Amino acid sequence: MSYDYQAYLKEDINIQTMSTSSVDERGLYNSDWSTSNTVKGRLVSRESLEGEDRTELDVGEFLLYIPGSTTIKTSDRIAKGSDYFDVLGILENKDRFGSVPIKRLRLRKSL
Repeated sequence: MSYDYQAYLKEDINIQTMSTSSVDERGLYNSDWSTSNTVKGRLVSRESLEGEDRTELDVGEFLLYIPGSTTIKTSDRIAKGSDYFDVLGILENKDRFGSVPIKRLRLRKSL
């Protein structure tokens, strides 16, 4: 029996890559974001941690779960609707056989 790791990945997530394919009138490259891949994912807000003597707030930080076969780098960004997120870190979650069914990304909301 095999576990379906991707059963909870139901939201459309766009992975965008920086494109520098065109040059402006000064001879400098134009930087623009283009969607390189669309995958199913699950976006979760990180909770703040409160103790008796301290409070840690993760304002604008999220976790994103995507299929393990997805190619992504920390220089990419995530677009969901009209919201954009910078990729801070990528963790490959392995199963007991050593394969990577899910990747967990730590994101920060872009302004």
